[in-house]
Amino acid sequence: MEIITLEEFYAHTRVTDDAEDASAQAIVDAANGYVTGLIDPDVEYEPPADVKLAALQIAAHWWERRETAGVDTLHDIPLNASATLVNHRSWSFGR
Repeated sequence: MEIITLEEFYAHTRVTDDAEDASAQAIVDAANGYVTGLIDPDVEYEPPADVKLAALQIAAHWWERRETAGVDTLHDIPLNASATLVNHRSWSFGR
């Protein structure tokens, strides 16, 4: 499910140089996949504004830290994005 687009990501991060489109698109795709994995991926719906914002925050966070190496930093996401997505999370117990 596409939650955010490359153009929305660029507007959010104020990136104006499209020289790194491939890297930026990979981060946008990863953020979309991460958020879709938390919400129910089988349900097609227009993502609410807070879900889109959380995806943008995650993508921007990963963009700024794309060169960071280390086990403890690879999966970090902004706390406010995580807290927002809890409200939309698809909980499954033994499905």
